[in-house]
Amino acid sequence: MRAFSSLVLLLAVALGSLRCGGPAANPASAPPALTDSSYLTADRWNDGQAEVAFYRVERERDQYGRANPQRFVVGTYLVKHRFSPAEMTKKTDGSGVSAFKYALFYELESGSYQYKRNWVVNARQRDLRPYKQSFTSFDWCSNQYRELAFSPDGPIEVRMRSDDYGNRRTAFDPRPQSYPPAQIPLLVRGLDVERADTLAFSVAVADSTTHVSARAVHQGRDSVETEAGTFAAQRIAVTYDAPVPSPIGESSATTETYWIGTGAERRLLRVAAESGRYQMALVEHLRIPYWNENLWPRLARIDSRP
Repeated sequence: MRAFSSLVLLLAVALGSLRCGGPAANPASAPPALTDSSYLTADRWNDGQAEVAFYRVERERDQYGRANPQRFVVGTYLVKHRFSPAEMTKKTDGSGVSAFKYALFYELESGSYQYKRNWVVNARQRDLRPYKQSFTSFDWCSNQYRELAFSPDGPIEVRMRSDDYGNRRTAFDPRPQSYPPAQIPLLVRGLDVERADTLAFSVAVADSTTHVSARAVHQGRDSVETEAGTFAAQRIAVTYDAPVPSPIGESSATTETYWIGTGAERRLLRVAAESGRYQMALVEHLRIPYWNENLWPRLARIDSRP
């Protein structure tokens, strides 16, 4: 009887370890990497500067989903820095891990309202494992802050604070190769399309605390015309099982096409909904340490802040 009780106890402990994380999974059973580490860790990211790029968004529906065409400029930047996954913040003392910070921001006027929006994503440099997506907005009614925090060994934490739209704090289970919506443009740039034509991933959606399955399909070489010029590009189609939040279209189409430059930077050139409902195309770009140098006098086509 004692031996049987010991066996039951051992089985319970083993099952509990599986449910709670337990020992590290067998690396052989882990899903293959989606991203190209040689691109993500290349020396070009070590020049002490940031990539700053501006795009023009054109969409058929406004922020409320109404048939109301809009056209506006968004700004983006991509820079390497040190980040602490435990503290979920940038580090300046040399600690933490090497990470990319990617931001997309814009202002939009609509009637009496003025919208100021900013998405910031932090992701591990070598493979774009997500650490944090934050979103801030001001719309005359209220300030708002939203966050998705991807703990290295725990659940995905969801936070929302607002004066008018309520407050929320919850969590949901992580999934391998799941990314926050605002990281998708950076993820598409980093995909290893030479390894496979089709790559599967998921999108973590805070409002529903679920993951939406998606796949990226490399459709070959193309040429794309933008205000910044005409460029050779790789064309990649991203299809979602259901619409996901989108900084460009508010809610995504089920299929989007990305045009990524064939140069070493793999610059994002254009993204468009298959339905034609929205698109975003490059206007101007530069590399600059914007924290030390004023970038605005160096721009030729952008004459005001997004």
